[in-house]
Amino acid sequence: MDFVYLFTINELFNNFVNMITSPIMAFLLLAMFFLGTIYQLFSNRINIVGVLAFLSIILFFLGHLLSGNGSLTTLVLILISGLLILLEFFVIGMILGVIGLGLFVLSILIVSGNIGLYSIFLAVIFILAIVEWVIFVKHKKRKIPFLSRLILNDATDKESGYTSFDDRSHLVGQEAVTHTVLRPSGTIRLGDERYDAVAEGSYISSDVKVKIIYVEGTRIVVRPIEENE
Repeated sequence: MDFVYLFTINELFNNFVNMITSPIMAFLLLAMFFLGTIYQLFSNRINIVGVLAFLSIILFFLGHLLSGNGSLTTLVLILISGLLILLEFFVIGMILGVIGLGLFVLSILIVSGNIGLYSIFLAVIFILAIVEWVIFVKHKKRKIPFLSRLILNDATDKESGYTSFDDRSHLVGQEAVTHTVLRPSGTIRLGDERYDAVAEGSYISSDVKVKIIYVEGTRIVVRPIEENE
């Protein structure tokens, strides 16, 4: 009786492994993983597609490892690739992510035991993944929520109230007095404030009334008022 029970368990185990490692099922599991992962990346929260993607890759590797195709090398490649892909989210550049993805693909090819067939599978899946990515980015105008939290997306332009210097454009047209000689640069006095300024010509004496005619960034250009009269 025990022998029959053990035989049944062993038969069920072998059927499970054979089903998981069959080319059609393996292709479906890989497609579910890659396409589901991209779908999850563009989602605001973990969803059923992301969970199925995770389970599919677990089943894929588990089935092939149990069938005897895997080795310690495969496990090491999986761990290293996962670590590199995870680090890619926190490190500027794409080198770690590309290396991690390459090692992950290599682990799939090694554990499959049929590099030629699975290379075709992965090529087809990558084409589908690119199409899915383009649909999300170009047509649905979606962004990856996780990256959006890490990257500052706030506008820092002038229209949003940000400037890289003190905006002095409001000084144009106002009258001031040269605090020092401008040869052609020096200091002018406007009320209680002093500003660095540049003479329109080559020289303006001190204590001369001037008019601010142009402001570009922190550069203030002045002209003696007498020349305008």
